[in-house]
Amino acid sequence: MSQPTLRGRNPYVGPRAFQPGERLYGRDREVLELVDLLIAERIVLLYSPSGAGKTSLLQAALLPKMEEENFVVLPSMRLSMAPPASGAPEASAHNPYVLSLLLSLEEALRPEEQTPLSELAGMTLAEYLDRWDGSQPEREDVVLVFDQFEEILTVDPGSRAAREELLAQVGIALRDRRRWAVVAMREEFVAGLDPYLPLLPTRLATRYRLELLRLDGAQDAIQRPAANSGVRFEPEAARTLALNLAAVRMQQADGTVTIVPGDH
Repeated sequence: MSQPTLRGRNPYVGPRAFQPGERLYGRDREVLELVDLLIAERIVLLYSPSGAGKTSLLQAALLPKMEEENFVVLPSMRLSMAPPASGAPEASAHNPYVLSLLLSLEEALRPEEQTPLSELAGMTLAEYLDRWDGSQPEREDVVLVFDQFEEILTVDPGSRAAREELLAQVGIALRDRRRWAVVAMREEFVAGLDPYLPLLPTRLATRYRLELLRLDGAQDAIQRPAANSGVRFEPEAARTLALNLAAVRMQQADGTVTIVPGDH
């Protein structure tokens, strides 16, 4: 028997983070909660187990919602970006974490609009953002995104002085109350920030834990992308697939393995 052929784009993105403009399913409740929390509290620490989908939630859901709320969302910042090998000599003497943040912000600009590396290497985060504010027709509320912030503890574990300088600069930049911020990181590294919290406004007191995807959200993420491509994914089949993916293998005292239902 011949198999039906599905034409068109695969509606599932595969094993990568969702990008801006792509629709994220199964996280509607979390997005609404996080938007409300961020607007109300201004600075939020978003943390989760590894693989829960923080970057996807930010790029495909939270940040577009903040733009709908009339915020300007700057490009997500990372701490692991290295300057080009042919970069200015000054770059090697600059705080690598700060320079990485600035390079992240520059990525969204056209080459002719980007700041020369020699100039960038001498700037603080607040100076860069102040200059950006001054280039806009009018002052607007801005959302800063620090993604995979656990890199401050993993990229160079011995650089405490550089970490302190970076967080001091972030703290100074966030004293401006027209700047909102989401700091996203894996939950096993959250305690590692404790020595540096006095450097930050609010000491990251407002926190949101993103759990692994639950069964109802998983079924939504299975069925709705297919439906958008004109394919019906039967509810019972979607539930069976979700249950299979959530199953946990547990070894018993006698050495046998039992498969039991899981929550995520």
